[in-house]
Amino acid sequence: TMKTFTFFDRVSQIGVTRMAQLAGMGLLGSVLLACGGGGGGGVPEVPEATVTSVVVADVFEGNAGAQTQLEFVVSLSEPVVRGVTVTFSTASTAKTGLASTGSATGGTACGAVDVDFEIKTNATVSIAAGASSGKLTVTVCGDATFEPNETLKVNWSAAGASGTAIGTIINDDAGGVNGTGSTALLGGLAAFGRDVNPLTNSNPPNDGALGFSFDKSNPNCIVDKVTGLTWQKVPGVTKAYADLEAYRATVNAEGAQPCGYSDWRIPSVNELLNLMDVSKITGNPSNADSFDGADTMSGQYWSSESRAVGAVDAWQVDASNNGAVSYVAKTTALWVRLVRGDAASALPCANSNARFNDFGDGTVADAATGLMWKQCPQGSYTDVKACTSGAASSFNSASSIVSQLNANNQVGSVAGLGYSDWRVPSKNELASLVNRTCAGNPALLALIFPGNEPLNFVTSTLDANGSLNVWSVDFAEGYIGPTPITTNMHLRLVRAGQ
Repeated sequence: TMKTFTFFDRVSQIGVTRMAQLAGMGLLGSVLLACGGGGGGGVPEVPEATVTSVVVADVFEGNAGAQTQLEFVVSLSEPVVRGVTVTFSTASTAKTGLASTGSATGGTACGAVDVDFEIKTNATVSIAAGASSGKLTVTVCGDATFEPNETLKVNWSAAGASGTAIGTIINDDAGGVNGTGSTALLGGLAAFGRDVNPLTNSNPPNDGALGFSFDKSNPNCIVDKVTGLTWQKVPGVTKAYADLEAYRATVNAEGAQPCGYSDWRIPSVNELLNLMDVSKITGNPSNADSFDGADTMSGQYWSSESRAVGAVDAWQVDASNNGAVSYVAKTTALWVRLVRGDAASALPCANSNARFNDFGDGTVADAATGLMWKQCPQGSYTDVKACTSGAASSFNSASSIVSQLNANNQVGSVAGLGYSDWRVPSKNELASLVNRTCAGNPALLALIFPGNEPLNFVTSTLDANGSLNVWSVDFAEGYIGPTPITTNMHLRLVRAGQ
């Protein structure tokens, strides 16, 4: 992702008086080069400044033990007459738990646990006379642990001017939630994450369409390189729910074992959603670009999740309807496709695995997805942590939702809880909070998200079948489906992620 910041260069002899006048103008990013007063003829005329840039090239984090360079390129409008020294320092940009962490000042850049980059304090870079650009570099430390994308600031100054540039360290370890396959979002909101980032949305062999990335080299299984899950590659198999365990055991038996594995299992709803491309219209296989030919997914697929308040029912994901989620009778014969790998989407009933980190200020971090959530739905709560003395607001138009989002992201907004980069969550992001198999109604962990009612929440993901519909998640039990935007829905904001 390319981020541009203004940076000015004035090249000439500038008298002291004229320099003071320019400084008073407050031009952010001006580089003032003083060459002493002119003799006898007064202060010479100063040419107009031209805008150049500080361009940040985001970088993949890299493997454990690797070091990469996050580059901030400083470009001037023309070659400088005398050298310019740029001083810069690094700083983290997020609260503990989601921040990028620097090494100790003056210490080794990488090697310590949980170090993401080398701290720079008043480091200098010289742009020599005759040059028109320079480069500020920060060493990034690789690891093998899934974590959200991380950002860091570079605060720079040159000849009395100053500015800030923000670079992003892109996670390249398996985990979290996949994209949705669509960049068309509610109310024209900007798409986020793997679906739009140039580093994660390139052509094979790097990544697949719109952020999906699958290794299909094995004829018997497919690896999702984003989530790290491995999927059974098999033409359609239909089973009643009661027969799923016997089928799983057969696949895992010696002599079968696709790709040599014996730990195949029934996928969760959220794991199946990682395969769904919401840009497809109803009736088309919604299997992203994962399964080809006879292996494509079409129709309803069993999940491992039984209905919490109805033992005779279980939840299914409809691959012919972009991953709509509902429950059906267990006696129904549905398609089944097995998965293996870390069940990172599992949601313990009481946060027993400490998946959620409650910061105590109205925000919660989810270690499994790398997302930070507001604990309370948008509404008039006087206690942003307990969600009391107020109620969740209803929204029934794209404009009202976007307006609410913008109000939270205004600089200094109390509602923003110290952040200005809140988003309306995608279908997959919001679905990651659903707790279908524990308490039932509402299908949300009350310990982490208190004071909630069984409400229907809006996502930013549009229905490919019509621009008047948007995907929503019903936390009464866990339904997911297209909903007319004119329907009263509630809103929970999210930030961070991949």
